[in-house]
Amino acid sequence: MCEVSIIIPSYNRYPLNLLTLRSLEKQTFDMDKMEVILLDDASTDSTPLLKSYPAPFPYHYVRNKTNMGLSRTRNIGYKMAKGNVIIFLDAEVIVDNDYVKNQYDLHLKNPQSVIVARNIYNLYSFLFPNYDSSQLNEMSQLAKNSTYLNKRLKEMLKLSNDELNLQTAIEKITEPLQLIHEEEVLNLASLNPFCIPSRFFNDFYTELGDNLDNSHIAWWALFGLNHSLNKNLLAKVNGYDEDFQGWGMEDVDFAYRLYKIGAKFVFDHKSALYHQEHPVTPNKKQDAQRNGLLFQQKHPAFEVYVRSLKFSLNLDAQFIGLVFMEYEALNLDYPGQHEVFKESIYLLLQQRYILKTNGKKARKLLKNSGIADSPEKKDRLFSDRDTVEAYGKYPNLVKLFDLVVSK
Repeated sequence: MCEVSIIIPSYNRYPLNLLTLRSLEKQTFDMDKMEVILLDDASTDSTPLLKSYPAPFPYHYVRNKTNMGLSRTRNIGYKMAKGNVIIFLDAEVIVDNDYVKNQYDLHLKNPQSVIVARNIYNLYSFLFPNYDSSQLNEMSQLAKNSTYLNKRLKEMLKLSNDELNLQTAIEKITEPLQLIHEEEVLNLASLNPFCIPSRFFNDFYTELGDNLDNSHIAWWALFGLNHSLNKNLLAKVNGYDEDFQGWGMEDVDFAYRLYKIGAKFVFDHKSALYHQEHPVTPNKKQDAQRNGLLFQQKHPAFEVYVRSLKFSLNLDAQFIGLVFMEYEALNLDYPGQHEVFKESIYLLLQQRYILKTNGKKARKLLKNSGIADSPEKKDRLFSDRDTVEAYGKYPNLVKLFDLVVSK
């Protein structure tokens, strides 16, 4: 009987997706009780070769006739899944041997929870000619710290024994060079010279805290590259919203809707995931901004608007969590009061994101939001702000207001 279904949407990720499949071959979980569904979203590369992949577990290759995007492709996968536990993996994510078992065990203890792996590494399985500067810098640091990787890079790039200069060497290649062999994926210790803890995920998850039980922003922990949940919980939110097209925010929207129906979010602290680095998706920034605006339009709520400040102003997640707690507390403590203050924060945050999405500077928000057009309303707003500050119970909320207004 199938207990776990692993859904892997893939678009032009060959042969990274092959290495992902290979990493699933050594799972300690009973392979007769799991299935892997690889969904080829009309790739134009060699992904169709994986139709005949000789998997040691029940395996299904499904190809979309046309490119349908991540949301719809994931939905196709989960609707055909036989398992009660659904694991979503990105096509370029390699997992450790206990990953499926760890995820499944956590679901036995937390049946109505969303499980997210906590330990994520950036893995350089290939050398791409169009890596960005941050990826090249990270890879150069790895090569500096590992004689083994340094030697392999020189062999692959046909360099002399001179000091390795990736920036110069990469200009000589036109096709990706494979650094990690398939058999090395089966022995995760051999990946150590090629990987480094993800600074983004490590810093972000550290801010969220190890225990998400009492966090108002626990839903932030979910990212598309890995998460799992029971199929009945997934069905309650009707899967992924297919209105999101291009890169980004479909996973944030999914997480928020799960949060709104009471789902809990739990870290898997035991598993290790290795994200195979690849060139940045074209139009990533534009897609993210467009989808971010769509997310806010679909969910016009304070916690949605305040989330955008984490990345645009580089604010600490714990601070934003406290802001949200204080906003809720103000509503409970003084129902029907301070409406000008609360509505204005909402309006200022909304206007800020609209300006950023349209390529404009998020400044003079009182004017751009229309609040400054009414001197009376503006005076009431700042009077309200001073009263809220005088209570002494909402310092972070007041600090956020002052920060946004000062821009």
